[in-house]
Amino acid sequence: MPNTKKSAETAYEETIYLQYQGQEISIDEIRTAVRENYDAVKKGEDTPVDVKIYLKPEDAKAYYVINNDYAGEVTLLAKA
Repeated sequence: MPNTKKSAETAYEETIYLQYQGQEISIDEIRTAVRENYDAVKKGEDTPVDVKIYLKPEDAKAYYVINNDYAGEVTLLAKA
């Protein structure tokens, strides 16, 4: 049976970055940008339940679909 106890010794913080052509952005920053973009458009009309984010660094964009009915995009990186 696996040990399911977590101790303070095993706790850690994790940050994931997308790096492309000398630039970088954290996944948390992308999530925040998507949420802010969605909120600006929907103005609280619809609470996100299902969020899919597609990173396309060659376009410098993150495309997203929320609740399978709204699609949008945010800029990830400055175009080189």
